[in-house]
Amino acid sequence: MGKSSVGSTEATEQSDFSVRKPTIQDEFKSKIVQPTNTLKKNKNVEEFTVNKLRFNSVGLLGRANEIRTLQACLDRTLEPNRRTKEIIMISGYSGTGKSALALEMNKKVNSAKRRAAFVAGKFNQYRSGEPLSAISEAFGKLCHKCMLLDDANERVKSSICEKISGALRSELKNEVHLLTRIIPNLNEMMTINAHDAAACDNINTTNSKARQAGLHFAIRVFIRIMSSYFSPLIICLDDLQWADALSLEIIELLLSDAQNGNSLMIIGCYRSNEVDGTHILSRTLRHLTDTGDESLYLTQINLGNLREKEVNQVIMALLSIDDDSRTKGLASICHKRTMGNPFFLLEFIKVLEKEGLLFFHLGLFQWKWNESNIEANTSSTKNVVHLLQVKMKKLPLEAQGFLQCAACLGSSFTLETMLSIWKHQTMFGTRSAASKRSTDELLDTMVKEEYLETPEIGNYRWAHDNVQQAASSLIDEESPASFRSYIGELWIREIDEDNLETCVFDIANLLNTITADVANIEYAKINLKAAEKAKNIAAFDSCSKYVSKGIDMLPENKWDSEPGLAVKLHSLAAEAEGFLGHHSRMDSYCNEVLSQSLIPTLEKKDVYLAKLHRMANAELQYVDAIKLCLVILKDLGCTFPGGGVVGLMKALISMRKTVKMVKQTPTEVLASLPVVTDPFKLATMTLFSRLGEWAYLAGEKFLYLYLLSTAKMVQMTLLHGLFEWSASSLSALGALSLFVNGDVGTAQYIGECALQMQERCESEAGKARTIYVVHTFLFQHVKPMQSFSKPLIEGYQSGMRTGDKDFAMWCLFFNIVTLYMGGKPLKFIEEQCQASISQMDELKEEEQASCLRMFWQLFFNLMGSSNSTIELCGEAINEQEVVFTDASHAAFVVVKIIASSLSGRYELGAHLNIEKGDKQYLMIKGGINPAFMFWFHRSLCLYAMARKNKKKRRHYMAQAKLIHKEFTKSLKNKNPNVLHYVSLLNAEKAALKQKKYQEDDVRKLYNDAISTSARGGYVHDAALAQERFADYLLNIAGDFHEARYHIEGAIQRYTNWGAMGIVEHLCNKYQDVLACSSTH
Repeated sequence: MGKSSVGSTEATEQSDFSVRKPTIQDEFKSKIVQPTNTLKKNKNVEEFTVNKLRFNSVGLLGRANEIRTLQACLDRTLEPNRRTKEIIMISGYSGTGKSALALEMNKKVNSAKRRAAFVAGKFNQYRSGEPLSAISEAFGKLCHKCMLLDDANERVKSSICEKISGALRSELKNEVHLLTRIIPNLNEMMTINAHDAAACDNINTTNSKARQAGLHFAIRVFIRIMSSYFSPLIICLDDLQWADALSLEIIELLLSDAQNGNSLMIIGCYRSNEVDGTHILSRTLRHLTDTGDESLYLTQINLGNLREKEVNQVIMALLSIDDDSRTKGLASICHKRTMGNPFFLLEFIKVLEKEGLLFFHLGLFQWKWNESNIEANTSSTKNVVHLLQVKMKKLPLEAQGFLQCAACLGSSFTLETMLSIWKHQTMFGTRSAASKRSTDELLDTMVKEEYLETPEIGNYRWAHDNVQQAASSLIDEESPASFRSYIGELWIREIDEDNLETCVFDIANLLNTITADVANIEYAKINLKAAEKAKNIAAFDSCSKYVSKGIDMLPENKWDSEPGLAVKLHSLAAEAEGFLGHHSRMDSYCNEVLSQSLIPTLEKKDVYLAKLHRMANAELQYVDAIKLCLVILKDLGCTFPGGGVVGLMKALISMRKTVKMVKQTPTEVLASLPVVTDPFKLATMTLFSRLGEWAYLAGEKFLYLYLLSTAKMVQMTLLHGLFEWSASSLSALGALSLFVNGDVGTAQYIGECALQMQERCESEAGKARTIYVVHTFLFQHVKPMQSFSKPLIEGYQSGMRTGDKDFAMWCLFFNIVTLYMGGKPLKFIEEQCQASISQMDELKEEEQASCLRMFWQLFFNLMGSSNSTIELCGEAINEQEVVFTDASHAAFVVVKIIASSLSGRYELGAHLNIEKGDKQYLMIKGGINPAFMFWFHRSLCLYAMARKNKKKRRHYMAQAKLIHKEFTKSLKNKNPNVLHYVSLLNAEKAALKQKKYQEDDVRKLYNDAISTSARGGYVHDAALAQERFADYLLNIAGDFHEARYHIEGAIQRYTNWGAMGIVEHLCNKYQDVLACSSTH
């Protein structure tokens, strides 16, 4: 955390009261003393403005310090070339003016004369089960603001919407529909039609973790884009004490977004008496405080009640009285009755006026009151809610019923909703025979009484949450649950299916207030819909609550009378509880479904998947997950052979047959495969994909299952059509084929087919994996690796969109490796590396981060930013503390061999141990693309040691030649990425066999190696070639002058590349040669 500040207004001596002008007398002269004919028109006393309480003159009395604090926060966000994240938390008891203080920021933003935005949303205690309610409201207003921006200039408005929509589509592709589920007005702003939006729901969804990650990414992208158009962007979220867990998670996510280079401010208001140290909001604030982000500022403001002196000033402002002695007694009574709570105080004064205890005397043209009467006729009330409740009970029964009904509709509602419910008013038993006012008339009355507000035509909201609470308390204390559930039933009856999703949370919340243990199938179905909606936006806590309610509403014989509904509810419950880590509850739901012998295995699929996911992902019990998966597949009619040598042979045969099937399938057939929709085939393919993933992770013993499951997925694709994982399974087949058979041409063909297939898939879920495999295992043999950066970034973006964090981060890792291999400037690569590691750390993708930190430390070493060029110990990583996996150890040996080679530590590079787990990654054919670097530098170290150690020359040369031979074969197969490697290795080999080669031939080979690397843009390899040429010239050819020329050339190239650590090493190693250069 960069900085934090705390403000408090329990009792401030100085207030920001402005002079109250005009006075009663001034207004009397301007308003009352008028021509006689004008006075005749104003027959109603209420038309005189002088007899009204001046609520508009009160403002934010006593909050000068807090306003200055807000201004300081705003000023930080407005500073040029400064990007800050601000979170302002305003706390205090209900009615202390938290919301009013927050809204003060809106006024300041509007006066800032720049394109800024202030949007607000409010959580509601009666909608606590609804996820993201306030955030959805605020984001919806932001979209609405875009559509109305500069309404006088239609062209500008259109341009802004088009630019924002274009940016969202560019970043999120089809996954933009994930946002349309939670953000009102987004469809309209982006002109997305209903058909396109519905198409998203038909796409096969991924697992819970991926769904959550995809939502997080989409929301971050939305705010990044919006904050780039509105500077600053201020989001106010009120009543955070009622916020759901997902909303607080999103707040933390937005404030910790290192990739958002724009200023962002979030203002949160909450009731301090309802949030203790164990509250989830407190935990969120602690997390934000502990981030260590210097660009994040947390400001805390606590609002207290007004003192008697300040209450007096409020009354003076309301009554337009300048003499504080006149109102001092009244202020004392008001302070005693309300404890100085600002909202309570204003409501109390309204009651005094309503009861005639405070009145405007037209004869004297001043406000009058009798303190003794007020003392005698008022008493201390428990709180403002009780005061409002007493006031409401004096309304006609019809109006009371109307308020009760409105209280059930949430903190805001539409005229259309109210009309559909209130037309059933006779069923509430609150309509008076003498009164039958229309809904419009009642709404107008409630607005006039200041119970409701109209932020825009057709929409209503409560003036304060205390008002809604008071209206809610009017509901019959004996049966409030039945009243609310009945409102929910009416709402269901009146709403059509197309509009149900928009208010399904509200309806479910009303229905769920019923406490009686009564079965109700319709209620259970509504809860299922609410749970499914919550799941689709990754709100699993809310999903769990709705699905639990739905299960409770099923009849006792549910497995006989409603088996389909029961399975859906229990399956969703198992998934939600598994995601939340409530494993005992998840097991209970799973066991109940799995114990139903009459339910087919296919219908139990989701329960099985939840159980499998827990075994493999939560408990890392891959073998147990594999065994259960095989049992399920057997029930579905898919059998696998046993393991051992026989199983492996069958797997290899199946793989070769599948490769043959792919090659024999015409390209036009591959291009026209249909999309599979059959539930059985989809379930089988899903299980194959899980089995293959876990078999790969379980180790060598289960390799045969990985081969078989991959082959079966490709076979199903060729026979039946496209699945979610068709393209990625095809790319995996290509990698396996290259690993086993070494056929580069076939691997390339399969890779091309996989990419084309991926473009045809409706789902983007497997795209990151497909791109990763194709550009990491296949295409490096046939395509220039400098061209890989763009598709790898595309794979990263796709993985982030779909929540496939694992392969998104692998794409980032290999993008950095590709940049290094391509000879990009070290400083640029280091900056990209740092940004990538930051994302990996945030997403907790530890293996990718560990691998990339190896390279990051290498970059520091090469740049001279650490004490060593060879040891990986510094700012990025300490190799002595690393807990290696197979992948991270493979990265380690690649980095160490590079460091050894460039630092001249050839003996270390020649004897570097390669462990068993490294081999799967470091095969020239079938391994990852950094394998080329490893074997090139390994061969170079071996040739260097052969030149240096004549006793072991034959031993070193034999090893080097084996590697050299593989590179030569790869070059003959037209691999464009090894020409410069082979050129330098040819020169190294020739230098050791001078008897066979003339010196001129060796010189030519070295010069060819230098020019080949330089032409290809491999500045680091060209520098290395010059250094090795200089070593040859000094130690074998004895050409001191040309050696000096190439040492200087190598130094210049390394300098241009940014490798000042290597430059320093060369200057020290060849200081005598370079010193001679300076003397001539």
